[in-house]
Amino acid sequence: MDKETFLSFYEKAGYRVIDSFTYSDIKLFLMRNLPKTTFRAIYIGVLLLVLFGVGFMIALWQESQSASQFFLEIGASLVWVVVGYALMIPLHEFIHWLVYRSEGAADVRFGAIWRSFVFFAAAHNFLADYKTFKRIALAPFRFLSGLLIVLLLFPMPLWGKIAVAVLLLLHLLSCSGDLMMLAYMSRYKGREVYTVDDIDNRYTYFLEKK
Repeated sequence: MDKETFLSFYEKAGYRVIDSFTYSDIKLFLMRNLPKTTFRAIYIGVLLLVLFGVGFMIALWQESQSASQFFLEIGASLVWVVVGYALMIPLHEFIHWLVYRSEGAADVRFGAIWRSFVFFAAAHNFLADYKTFKRIALAPFRFLSGLLIVLLLFPMPLWGKIAVAVLLLLHLLSCSGDLMMLAYMSRYKGREVYTVDDIDNRYTYFLEKK
């Protein structure tokens, strides 16, 4: 089904397109519509985590008995970060999939935009209003952030805490797209505005009920 046929169904049902983007342009769309408050929140959050990371590194250096031990523990930390992040990406999208399915979406698909290093789970031809989209967008953010914060509280070697802190930073950066999309959708609270994906033609539309 081409995009004109896809849209004609919604136009006949009384919807009009108020915005859209192609999957390949998602980063441009988000940056163009990024609210200043969201940017500040992301910036402050990342800055705080970087400062915590520097503090962990200084503490690890002071704890290490030699430079070789320090670099060995940093190496172990990096290995855990790479392995953890490789597992976290599909888990993040699987959580999206679970929530989409719980909201009634029948055709949920996984995909990637390799040029932008973007991974996604999206529901084809599924209308989602702000409240529905909020539940879908925030689910991985809430679950994985909570899990990583709890892990930080567990007793473990300092290099392990550094690995978890870096994973938390990477996770928050990975969630920035979801948070920016949610911030964009929040503009239309109080209006009958929905988002819908045409995965076959790689388009996301924002529709308003006439």
